[in-house]
Amino acid sequence: VSSSTYRGEKIQLINFIGPVYFIERKTVYADTKVTELEHTSRWITGREYDCAIFVDRLDTLKMIYDPTNPYVERMREAAARAMDKIIMDSVYAVAKAGKDGTTNVSFPAGNIVVHGGTGLTVAKLRSLRKMMKKRHVNLRGMKPVIAVTAEEIDDLLAETSVNSFDYNAVKPLVDGEVSGFMGFNFLPYEDAGDDKIYTFDDTGTVRRCPVWTPDGMHMGVWDALQIIISNRADKNNIKQIHGTFTCGATRTDEDRVFAVEAKE
Repeated sequence: VSSSTYRGEKIQLINFIGPVYFIERKTVYADTKVTELEHTSRWITGREYDCAIFVDRLDTLKMIYDPTNPYVERMREAAARAMDKIIMDSVYAVAKAGKDGTTNVSFPAGNIVVHGGTGLTVAKLRSLRKMMKKRHVNLRGMKPVIAVTAEEIDDLLAETSVNSFDYNAVKPLVDGEVSGFMGFNFLPYEDAGDDKIYTFDDTGTVRRCPVWTPDGMHMGVWDALQIIISNRADKNNIKQIHGTFTCGATRTDEDRVFAVEAKE
């Protein structure tokens, strides 16, 4: 996704300008015909996230190493997962648009390749690519990203064309992974509690895998991850590791964000 740094509680993200069309002039000295451009704006809100860990002296004495550095690394990993979730949650969320950010823009149902009772297949990827081309997505200039779980990767590994060297420049069966196929990049994103790709029930679990181009999703960062290690005087001078960051995400263009459903 694209990203930028911001200041303030709410920021106007981008002014989106619609397409421009030329008009044929059929008579000499005809009046000038003005083309009306479509201007839309997207708004993004920064939210603060925190994580605090106590490092007790007695626990440290019981260990053969100081756990501070591993705790910090775990905190960095947790922050990365949280940022991923912020982006995933914003894919299907209502986006805010308009001059004052009060216009609600829902994810369009016409951007979804429905499951049809099957998992992720090459036929669905073809339908998805066709849909994106009809929305004038520049598939030669950028590769769309599809967030998937192990279930969807396993579906693709069962497809002959994915494993065939005639269709794919890599050999998925060698390492058991499908990193790219048919112009799409596959992003592994496994469930972790509430942090998961959206699912719903239709006589079985159906996963709605998000698909986007880099210019279709945007992440705003007010404060990057900051980790401070200090002693807490109010807690018997115990060591505290505190991390915080502020960010938010939104769709910037509905014609750049899609979904493909897979029944598991």
